[in-house]
Amino acid sequence: MQKGEQTIPISERPAESRAGDILLLPIAIFAFWTIAYQLVLIVRWPAKTIIWCFLGITPVAFFLLARLWKETDATPGKGYRFHLSHIFLLFLGVAWATAVLFVRRPNQDDVVYFHRVLTQLLDLKQPIHLRQTGLDMDAAAFSPVHLATSYEMLMGFLGHYLGIDPLFFYQIIGHALAAFAIPFVLYWCVRRFGLDRWPATLGALFGVVFLLLDNPGPAVIGTVSRYWSFGMAAGYLWEGRSIVFILALPLALVLSYRFLRQANRSDLVWLTLLGIASVGLANTALYLIPAVIGCSWLAFFATQLFEDKKSKDLGEQIRRGLFLMIPLVYPIGILVLLMINIIPKPIDISMYGPTYMPWLESMSFFVGGPAGYVRNAVLMTAVPLVIVRGKAGLFLFFYTCAIWLFCLNPLLAPWWMRHILALCHFRLNYLVPLPLLCAVLPVAGPRLFGTAPARPPGDRLLLTGALLAIVVSFFSSYRALSITPISPQAAWKTPFEYQLVKENTDFARAAGKYIEHSKLLVPTWTAGCELPLLFPEMTVVSPRLVTHYFTNAGNPTEGKLRRQAQVFIEGDNSENSKRLQLFEPKFRQVIETGRANAVAVPQSQSQRVLATLQSIDPGWHRVLEAGGLVLLLPTKQ
Repeated sequence: MQKGEQTIPISERPAESRAGDILLLPIAIFAFWTIAYQLVLIVRWPAKTIIWCFLGITPVAFFLLARLWKETDATPGKGYRFHLSHIFLLFLGVAWATAVLFVRRPNQDDVVYFHRVLTQLLDLKQPIHLRQTGLDMDAAAFSPVHLATSYEMLMGFLGHYLGIDPLFFYQIIGHALAAFAIPFVLYWCVRRFGLDRWPATLGALFGVVFLLLDNPGPAVIGTVSRYWSFGMAAGYLWEGRSIVFILALPLALVLSYRFLRQANRSDLVWLTLLGIASVGLANTALYLIPAVIGCSWLAFFATQLFEDKKSKDLGEQIRRGLFLMIPLVYPIGILVLLMINIIPKPIDISMYGPTYMPWLESMSFFVGGPAGYVRNAVLMTAVPLVIVRGKAGLFLFFYTCAIWLFCLNPLLAPWWMRHILALCHFRLNYLVPLPLLCAVLPVAGPRLFGTAPARPPGDRLLLTGALLAIVVSFFSSYRALSITPISPQAAWKTPFEYQLVKENTDFARAAGKYIEHSKLLVPTWTAGCELPLLFPEMTVVSPRLVTHYFTNAGNPTEGKLRRQAQVFIEGDNSENSKRLQLFEPKFRQVIETGRANAVAVPQSQSQRVLATLQSIDPGWHRVLEAGGLVLLLPTKQ
């Protein structure tokens, strides 16, 4: 670095510091929890022994890590000095964590992720459940890979042993903690790229603002947004997959970059722990983490070639790239076990969605319309090539190029869709580090305002043009704040309310004493997905994807029967009486065989369904109405 360049806020000094690595310690702790959880899952020990395995693994692992940190001079927190910018980060984290607590984002996937935790907590002496919970008959789990995720079990255990409602801990406290971490993760990442403290703090603010503005559109299906983006994912941060998208992927990118620059063994260990922890968060990490690490190496190697490094330096980078295969062993090993069917694949995957969809349609789930494409293109080119520049800028540019070449290329889309399902293809967009690109924008400050060393006359003009292009692209692509309500059913809430539809919680409060131990036939969307979270001892006759569960258990007829009975009570918008009459015998069979001993129906369908029930048993009667549903029960014998 030249003598006059020390005033530039992008330097090598912050990147060398290990003080901020103390923020990585939760990654190690969660990785050890994941190892303990998966060990207990495999050997079929009682669920409560997860804690003892975790307590046995953690001290030994930290002892070994401490030795490594001492040998490599990479002890987390070493050289830490308090700075006023840290107070700003604290307030920013608290502000974002508070804001998201007022946002209602019901997600029907929670019954898949968390219901098995709630039922497990009812009997911790039993091994971890491998089959579908919430049904009164044997049925397959949603996916064998979902069983490997340990995050939901951790949230449930923490709530259980701290005396807090586990669902509240998962959806409210866990949500706030993850949101609180966003500014600190962005700050740590941009510091590794060389920004000084105040520019990095301002960058964290810019990253949070990007998440606030990133909303492709208002389209909603039921109570769920049709579109997904960084901003939308940030509103679902109680779920493990959103934590992977928003927090884990930028950490993987920056750790890969730091290892390739410095070849410190501790970064290799951090990457390995991050890979384990990410798989514990969500199965999407099985392919997203390897993609980040692999494309990071390609980007760094391309940067070295662009700088015309000697063949000796290139050989060293190849060797470092081979070392990066170590963090890939864990996620890729699980993928291989899936491919060779040691981890058994589901018999039927039709309920996961189509095996192919047009590339543009898939991308629209994430980007929205043309304005979104323009904004992203401007960020991916202007930020690294005009604003950041240097080795870090080239690395970021080549990284995004590698992502588009190997992951988002429309020619490769059919291959990805075959292996990760078509409806999951849009998730590859999270590999493009758009929040991180916004977070490095403050590096333009000294050049723009003249505090940096003299530059060519056209440099400031070019920089100004790039910043204006970014601002204009944001204005043209803006639709709504990502935290605004997405539907009347998913409106604002108080910080202490669950992430559930209010009508369902209203019905639960009114009907709880009648249904908490019942076999309830209820409309699937959304009551059938949310009531089991409030009453884990209740069984739902026809949960979402019921045909999938029973088909993969070798009993497709049962799933079809229950689904048809559920369609009968829901009715349809066209009031097709012939179609409903076709399903009436299935409904009767479900009631007469005792598969259901309670029925909740939309108010508009209550008279029709009650008449059918009374033709089976005159004792069926209307008990109450709440949240748009009517509860029907038989007279007790």
